[in-house]
Amino acid sequence: MGTEDKVIKCKAAVAWEPGKPLSIEEVEVAPPKSHEVRIKIVASGVCHSDWAYLYDFSKMKPRPFPLVLGHEGAGVVESVGPNVTKVSKGDNVIPLFLPQCGECERCQSPKTNLCSKNWQKTQQCVLADGTSRITCKKQQVYQFIGISTFSEYTVVPEDNVTKIHPDAPLDRVCLLGCGVSTGYGAAINTGKVEPGSTCVVFGLGAVGLAAVMGCKVAGASRIIAVDINPEKSEIAKIFGATEFVNPKEHSKPIQEVLRELTNGGVDFSLECVGNVGVMRAALEASCPAGGVCVIVGWIETEELSLAPIDILLGRTLKGTYFGGWKSVDAVPRLVQDYLSGRLLLDEFVTHRLTLDQINQAFDLLISGKRTMDTEGKVIKCKAAVAWEPGKPLSIEEVEVAPPKAHEVRIKIVASGVCHTDWTFLHEVGQNMNPPPFPVVLGHEGAGVVESVGPGVTKIAKGDKVIPLVVPQCGECERCLSPKTNLCTKNWEQNQKCLLADGTTRITCKNQQVHQFIGISTFSEYTVAPEECVTKIHPDAPLDRVCLLGCGVSTGYGAAINTGKVEPGSTCAVFGLGAVGLAAVMGCKVAGASRIIAVDINPEKSEIAKIFGATEFVNPKEHSKPIQEVLRELTNGGVDFSLECVGNVGVMVSWKSVEAVPKLVQDYLSKKILLDEFVTHNLTLDQINHAFDLMITGKSIRSIIRM
Repeated sequence: MGTEDKVIKCKAAVAWEPGKPLSIEEVEVAPPKSHEVRIKIVASGVCHSDWAYLYDFSKMKPRPFPLVLGHEGAGVVESVGPNVTKVSKGDNVIPLFLPQCGECERCQSPKTNLCSKNWQKTQQCVLADGTSRITCKKQQVYQFIGISTFSEYTVVPEDNVTKIHPDAPLDRVCLLGCGVSTGYGAAINTGKVEPGSTCVVFGLGAVGLAAVMGCKVAGASRIIAVDINPEKSEIAKIFGATEFVNPKEHSKPIQEVLRELTNGGVDFSLECVGNVGVMRAALEASCPAGGVCVIVGWIETEELSLAPIDILLGRTLKGTYFGGWKSVDAVPRLVQDYLSGRLLLDEFVTHRLTLDQINQAFDLLISGKRTMDTEGKVIKCKAAVAWEPGKPLSIEEVEVAPPKAHEVRIKIVASGVCHTDWTFLHEVGQNMNPPPFPVVLGHEGAGVVESVGPGVTKIAKGDKVIPLVVPQCGECERCLSPKTNLCTKNWEQNQKCLLADGTTRITCKNQQVHQFIGISTFSEYTVAPEECVTKIHPDAPLDRVCLLGCGVSTGYGAAINTGKVEPGSTCAVFGLGAVGLAAVMGCKVAGASRIIAVDINPEKSEIAKIFGATEFVNPKEHSKPIQEVLRELTNGGVDFSLECVGNVGVMVSWKSVEAVPKLVQDYLSKKILLDEFVTHNLTLDQINHAFDLMITGKSIRSIIRM
């Protein structure tokens, strides 16, 4: 974009004064100075500390205003200032409110993680030179703790930035910038929870749940979760809690209840509320003889009083800042723990909102709601709209109506970008019948059911699902026949990009937007017919199993079901996009002894071997027609030949609703590959880039994370 060394105009949520809602403004973000980094923020968590500094200022030391809050973000380096050596343009990074310069006395000490570099300046919400890099309406805007992630772009000191794995989903690992790292580290590092111990965690926000997770990873045998919100009981179990206690259900002080439950007190007590009364209770709930209490909750002005006997009897009181982690060193390792499945992050995310909805995010945070009350209401969200053929998709705010009878509204979490989407947009009238415009494309998605319409019986709110381009009603003549999978239910309407009643549920700018094949997964929310939705295993990663909605199922089934490849046979697969590679995989699973992969892109040779190819042939390297080359290679011809270059039929040969959950299970049991198809993880804003990567052969599958 050529933005280096230039001021960038973008949106940010500005707090003009304490106690008032944030205002979405156009701000100017200056280029980075020496030892500074300018970051395009892709995602930011909304932490209780942000709310507290804005609304609970009686308990916090005042910060200057106007101010851009936010400190739990992740993004991509847009440019670097002079003398920056630790990160480069294009790196995926997490900005950190706790620096690690690696040079000061504290960074050199194993006893603390409190780096002293620019500490006082960032606490004053300015950078090293005493100013900020953000202005709005010609006025300096302060940067919260020197970071400000509630802005599309921000500038932070180099010592406050850490480079992370390029495959890490930024809308998940952003949580490691504060809350999750803090709670998890409080158990692992500060408390040093021991195997077989008994723990209690007070407060089940993100920090508290992360502390529960830390206790579980450390090997605690009993983890008691404490919160006044009864809805937190089930979610706490996901993170490892063995019991749940609601103080409101007891007449005694909670510390007495816990001492009775544990025959004298817990081994480790972690306070994650930020209330001095709860801090006191947490200390008294710990075993007098050797119990450890860790204060995690943040509060700046109120004092915690202690009786000397609380300490003299053998209790230990500790505090933790950012979980005791050396920030720059530790966060990339935590990212790796998430990628390897050791650390949970997806389970923390209950809402995905836009910057314009930042005040709603605060309301949800303070009310303790895990789900938005959206049932029966129109949902406003982002979608990639194709306004006319041959033109790039446009990211728009759309309105998604509630589901009607036998319909399901789905929160799309991830969507693959299939060649068919591109073809319908750019080759209309050539190889494809044109869909009506405007239309939201996308048909290879996965998500969570947000609500169901009347008469829906097969799935329920909260189910993980995959919407399907091929329905399966289970009642029509074709569904009852073993010879075909082409269900007739609403087929004509879906092909017209409409639902059963001849309309769609998506509108934009007061205009009906058509739903591609009745689905439209390039939208944060969509509505699909019940017979086009299948429930899948709750442990399935949605950003992988979404590929089973089309490409992978099509190619794999072409070999397994349609071709019925036999053990010991010789196969040739033409075209090594996602469909072709899935066909290669199907041939391997079927037991073919020789699998010849054919493609004009030489870079596909090695990836084909991963999926099972035994040989690779590039037609451009031969003067003879490729069919002659193959006949010579195989002494007369192959047993099975699969063409995956043209616009292959979608999911041919699978009974969709029945088959896809089985394919999900095959992936979970490692019978089939999915991770290996994913070459790029992008956001909805990058949808046109995903098309470019696909058409130029630089990607197998790009996953759009909503």
